[in-house]
Amino acid sequence: MSKNLVQLIILAAVSDGKIDLEEKQLLQTYRRLYPPIRDITQDEFDNEKILLFNRLSAGMSTKQIIENIGEELSEKEREIGYALAVEVCASNFEMLPQEIDLLKDIVKEWNIKIDIVSALQVSAELRYHK
Repeated sequence: MSKNLVQLIILAAVSDGKIDLEEKQLLQTYRRLYPPIRDITQDEFDNEKILLFNRLSAGMSTKQIIENIGEELSEKEREIGYALAVEVCASNFEMLPQEIDLLKDIVKEWNIKIDIVSALQVSAELRYHK
């Protein structure tokens, strides 16, 4: 699960075409402290980033990447992954259309329950309100 989560949070960070300072800091905080991925070294983290960028550069769509990641996760892990993606997308205090589209694709592809989507949306809106 850990490398799949790494790819997902990086995908969330780059979904709007750039990695903002807040997103970069959150990615590093997750890498250092979040239990499912804190044992990943910086080199392994960077390799997952390269793998993701290679997939995108080769023309793989974000929907395909989401599908591939989801195939290796349980339902609970997909819910966790979605929650982390919401957090990363909201961390710079704005949700751009590309980020919203990515989150919608995750919800649709992974069949995330509407009550989880609603709860995370409200939570993000409250915590990241400008």
